[in-house]
Amino acid sequence: MDASNALAAESGSSSALTQIEKAARGREITGFDIFRPTTDTMAADRVQTLMSIMNAEQPTGGEDLKYGPGDAHQLRYWKGKPPGAPIVVFIHGGSWRVGSYLDSIGSTKVVHLLEKGYALATINYTLFPHVTVAEQVQEVANSLGYLTRNAARLEFDHSRIVLMGHSSGAHTVTLLGTDTSYLDRAGVAIHNIRAVISLDGSNYNAMAEVLDSPGPVAENMKTGLGEDPDVLRAMSPTYNARAPNANAFLLLHAERQGDIRQAEELKAVLNAAGTSVNLHVFEGESFEGHMQILLRLGDEEYPATEVLDKWLQIHVPVSV
Repeated sequence: MDASNALAAESGSSSALTQIEKAARGREITGFDIFRPTTDTMAADRVQTLMSIMNAEQPTGGEDLKYGPGDAHQLRYWKGKPPGAPIVVFIHGGSWRVGSYLDSIGSTKVVHLLEKGYALATINYTLFPHVTVAEQVQEVANSLGYLTRNAARLEFDHSRIVLMGHSSGAHTVTLLGTDTSYLDRAGVAIHNIRAVISLDGSNYNAMAEVLDSPGPVAENMKTGLGEDPDVLRAMSPTYNARAPNANAFLLLHAERQGDIRQAEELKAVLNAAGTSVNLHVFEGESFEGHMQILLRLGDEEYPATEVLDKWLQIHVPVSV
């Protein structure tokens, strides 16, 4: 049984469902309900179960390529159909410290996007503390430079790049979509980044994590980014979203109050800069929702999948 089926919840009233079942059902939450109080506690054995499912669910097929000289500088690439399709580039999460381009991405979305016709790449990068987070972001930008330079051989449209990331990977893609300095150094034009998709991201406003998400999220932020206000502002997409930005942003979030508040803040700043942005929140509290949105996106029974598909069809359709 695949992860999507193993995690799917039976239909029923919300009051009759456990938090695990609600997160797997993943209905969209709207209005002021997106700010309803949630819990951040979760049993350690459930965390381990979700991590084990994620680590075991690795994508098949594709071609492994080297984009740089480092041991971690590799990616996996799948061709789209037809040749010349746009490419979705996925950046894994893991608090900047763990994970890889194969064991932390959720294979359901890979199969789904390939079936839609998109080319796809998943990116590996050197983990913290062997490099700084800023150096990680530059490595990812460099992988985009490699892909762009080899687009003709790989048969995708380098002018229609979609960046997608989960958790700390979502922080990376939103920073790349707002701070052009990384792309400039890699030789990639910001106008070629047609879309940025953030899956339950955090640290849009890194300094605010101390108040917004006290506990593991804030502690991870301080470990990875430090406590220098100037550095935290430089590493915060919200502080960089003045334009030029990537063409459009899709923020898909589970029920984590602090990160939803920051997503609303980022949305306001992007809108003020004239950048298109959509925010959607789905059932799933704490780490449960955080992992479900990674593992189940691409499952047609999971509501966020339909939101993703409709949004991509508007902003980066396979055929133009």
